[in-house]
Amino acid sequence: MLKTSFFIALGLAFAACSAPTTPPPAPPAPPSPNVVGGDQDAHGCKGSAGYQWSELRGECIRLFETGIRLDPQAGQDATVSAFVVFKSPDMAGNAELFLPGQPNAILLQRAPDNGAGTWTSTAFTLKQWKGMLSVEDKAGKLLYQGALAK
Repeated sequence: MLKTSFFIALGLAFAACSAPTTPPPAPPAPPSPNVVGGDQDAHGCKGSAGYQWSELRGECIRLFETGIRLDPQAGQDATVSAFVVFKSPDMAGNAELFLPGQPNAILLQRAPDNGAGTWTSTAFTLKQWKGMLSVEDKAGKLLYQGALAK
């Protein structure tokens, strides 16, 4: 009887080792992450990579590389800057103003010769004076200001 029990146990052990095993199910695939630069706007600018469309320049730009930072002044959200971009490096032409919270940039027209260093739109005025740029609303309230040179 002991011999029989031994052979049964040995047979069961052998059967268990030789039985095909099914691998455990694979874990679910993680959701695919958004790839930086995988998005594009209507102009082909990749917002996740920091690009946005400049109507004035007719190209995708990064404001923090191309624009001039204007810091908020009294009464504005102190954490968000505005940016201004000029059509030409010598600032001879028009300007484009990018304000926080505004979906589109605001095009500013260069004032005639008697308004040297001034660009205007229906709601804002950009002024250049002694190496500084200032943005005012139509009431003359200072909204943003920044230095031309770093």
